[in-house]
Amino acid sequence: SLGENIFLELLSEMELPQDVRQFLILNKKTFKLKLHPRYARIIQSIIQISPGFIIKEAWQGSSDGNKFIHSDQDQMCAIAIEPVISEGIVRIEVMFENCGGWSRIIGFADASCSFAAGRAPWNDGNREKSVRYWGLDGDLDHITYGPEGNRGYEEGQRVAVEVDMTTVPRRATFFVDDIEQPNFVIGFPEAIRFWVYTCNESSSFTVTKFERLIQSTAKGVEGSKALEWGKEWK
Repeated sequence: SLGENIFLELLSEMELPQDVRQFLILNKKTFKLKLHPRYARIIQSIIQISPGFIIKEAWQGSSDGNKFIHSDQDQMCAIAIEPVISEGIVRIEVMFENCGGWSRIIGFADASCSFAAGRAPWNDGNREKSVRYWGLDGDLDHITYGPEGNRGYEEGQRVAVEVDMTTVPRRATFFVDDIEQPNFVIGFPEAIRFWVYTCNESSSFTVTKFERLIQSTAKGVEGSKALEWGKEWK
């Protein structure tokens, strides 16, 4: 009907799942809308985010859909991921392949941060502008290394970072195979990008999920500790 089409058009222009939820609460025709063939597609398009890999030089590697494949050179490679996140609750989940040793890191950075080809994510003044979660031992570092507590992650495991831009202060929580890790970060800038680092030849990572959430999945776990952006961690 005309009414349903108008409602669906309004839905399709929304960007945050929280807005969709509020709209559906207020709209008495919700049940009929959910049966409409366009409804599922619209909701999916609002929740799902397509990752864009910022590849500075062709020799760094290439992308294939949601996968980045490192070149056949052993070179430091930090790949920032579009879009910039500045609102809502967003979770990215990544799986590493063929990385070996210590060359698996995921993190987030101030949106102004730029990673030069062949440089580490802490080089060129970026140490203070980024947070790094290491696969080898679970270290979380920023200006300094944080306390122990978060577990490391292996190839084939799903490692996730969830940022909640709706809370005060803003909060970033880390997960390994959906298990929440105790050390989390608060008070980071109002606009960030996720990024992923590898350095081994022919290593790769795949973004297995990149989505907007209606509510945070962080519940808090035993031994949880907040680490504040811009401070030295102990």
